[in-house]
Amino acid sequence: MIKSQIHELLKSAITKVGGKDVEFEITLPANSAFGDYSCSIALKLAKSLKSKPMEIAENLKKGIPNSEIVEKVEVVAPGFINFWVNKNYFISLAKNITANKFEFKEFHLGTNKKIMVEFAHPNTHKLFHIGHLRNISTGESIVRIFEAVGNKVIRTNYQGDVGLHIAKCLYGINHSKTDYKKLATLKEKIEFIGKMYTEGTKAYEDNKEAKEEILKINKMVYDQSPEIMDLWKETRQWSLDYYNEVYERVYSHFDKLYFESEVTKRGLEISKEIYKKGILEKSQGAIVFNGKKYGLDTRVFINSLGFPTYEGKEMGLAEKEFSDFGEIDRNIHVVTPEQTSFFKITFKVEELIDEKKYKDKQYHLAYEWVKLKEGKMSSRVGNVIEANWLIDQTKSKILDKFECDSETAETLAVASTKYSFLKTSTQTIVHFDIDESIAVEGNSAPYLIYTYVRCQSVLNKETVEDLKQIQYDVSKLNKDELDLLRKFQQFSQVVSQSARMFSPNIIANYLYELASDFNVFYQKNPILKSEDETKKLRLLLTQATANTIKKGLELLGIKTVEKM
Repeated sequence: MIKSQIHELLKSAITKVGGKDVEFEITLPANSAFGDYSCSIALKLAKSLKSKPMEIAENLKKGIPNSEIVEKVEVVAPGFINFWVNKNYFISLAKNITANKFEFKEFHLGTNKKIMVEFAHPNTHKLFHIGHLRNISTGESIVRIFEAVGNKVIRTNYQGDVGLHIAKCLYGINHSKTDYKKLATLKEKIEFIGKMYTEGTKAYEDNKEAKEEILKINKMVYDQSPEIMDLWKETRQWSLDYYNEVYERVYSHFDKLYFESEVTKRGLEISKEIYKKGILEKSQGAIVFNGKKYGLDTRVFINSLGFPTYEGKEMGLAEKEFSDFGEIDRNIHVVTPEQTSFFKITFKVEELIDEKKYKDKQYHLAYEWVKLKEGKMSSRVGNVIEANWLIDQTKSKILDKFECDSETAETLAVASTKYSFLKTSTQTIVHFDIDESIAVEGNSAPYLIYTYVRCQSVLNKETVEDLKQIQYDVSKLNKDELDLLRKFQQFSQVVSQSARMFSPNIIANYLYELASDFNVFYQKNPILKSEDETKKLRLLLTQATANTIKKGLELLGIKTVEKM
């Protein structure tokens, strides 16, 4: 890693001028005229060393050991140290990329180098909606990024398969004129339970007798009453089969599926145990965690009817997640920000149960809502935006806009929808627009894939020997060529930063910048019509661009196509 090596060279120089254990950052200058890397450590040291920043910077420059990596070092006011990397290193890195040799600096959240990512979280008997699509896109990318930086990642998915929403759906089925046994296809079954949930919800809100019956069904499901279990199991399986189709469509899978029904009993037992230990207390007939002494909210773990709440069930889930796969360094929960208070409380309670096992080992990766122009969706009123429907609509528009087959359109549709979420910070609400998502101009998946296809088209027109063997006089590099070479060496740092910040959008925006840089280069610099040595160099740059885009999209959980 070039950046790491420059860091070590500068660290040696800092020791020579009397700096001790001082932290500093190597950054990328916004303008390449100021070098490939820059550091402002002299400004930081000025006070402790009682000297002027420019003098310290000059002394640091003198103390930097000779290296084949660094071509030039300059000091500029008010005390910045700028580094120029030997251009042969850029060429060498580009050659490795053409052979798909990517080196990412390892980054771990603990000594086990093993984490769990819990994502997707659809509740059975309900549709997999556009919010779930952002969730699974984010979680899948986080998994791939952490694997790329050297971690063993366990994929888990916690799903609600008991609760009032289930009871509402089952009530609707029991009162429906449709014989659900005659439903032939999975699509028909899923549409049916979606309608039944909506009808059950309406009945619960409008009819007192229906509400009482739904509450009775809810208890029967919790008690695993034989009267309701067959219907519950069959319709639950419909949902799981449906979700598996969605997972396959968006290139995700899971090592373990956890269900609310399997942690309810143990969650209740743990909640009762920690009540006896004084971690929880009684309040108005319920068992609660009083978070005031920790600056947190008060939340119920066992309600007044004696049932465990989501908080109580989480105790049973955490116990399983932290034992089923041995010791893990961190459990990352991909869940909306509405659950921030929930996780603060449950993480704290788990820490109080077993500090060694749980403290600082859980993280809530919050992602914001997805909205369409119509406004916030709501499955409660029956106008949920289903994920498959959205991808199908996107695919249909792609088939209308591009001359491509159905398989290519499918890949582009999934890429377009996923990238629309991933290019945006998880902390930002996404206003999804199909036309924007499939545009071949601007920051979109089709633009990146079009650039990849353009690269492949150029490479397919020319037979050249192994690009790794080419020799080139780096003094002849023009600005466009050098800018691309510099961009390639930033990729490993971008992936590392993305892992550290749990932010796939950092990779997405890097890929957009790379594609933009290549397209500028392509417009201004002939490739196939250039002279022999220059042609080989530009083919090298073209191959490295294609491979970097493909690898970056792979880390985002997105596939490329070879023709568009």
